[in-house]
Amino acid sequence: MVEQPDVDQPSDADRAQASPASMAKMWKFVTNFAEKSGTYLHPQREITEFLVIGLAKHVDELGRPLCPCNFYEDKAAEAKQSTWICACEEMQKYKYCH
Repeated sequence: MVEQPDVDQPSDADRAQASPASMAKMWKFVTNFAEKSGTYLHPQREITEFLVIGLAKHVDELGRPLCPCNFYEDKAAEAKQSTWICACEEMQKYKYCH
């Protein structure tokens, strides 16, 4: 078995970046999407939690779950294009989320 490197745990400050309602919504979304689509969440829950925090933060800020794994010069413009809306094209292609 390959040992996974240590990953920082999400802190309360990290979680406070998004509303509890959006956090709950995004946890439900990623869990249901993985189950229904045959895709996989990261085996380290901490990585998935950081992703969920980013998605929830974007829902609060932009109204859409823009993938938090990429850099955007203009997040609002990217959200309108829908290319990087979760589940993004990379997720759909490779069936794996960070």
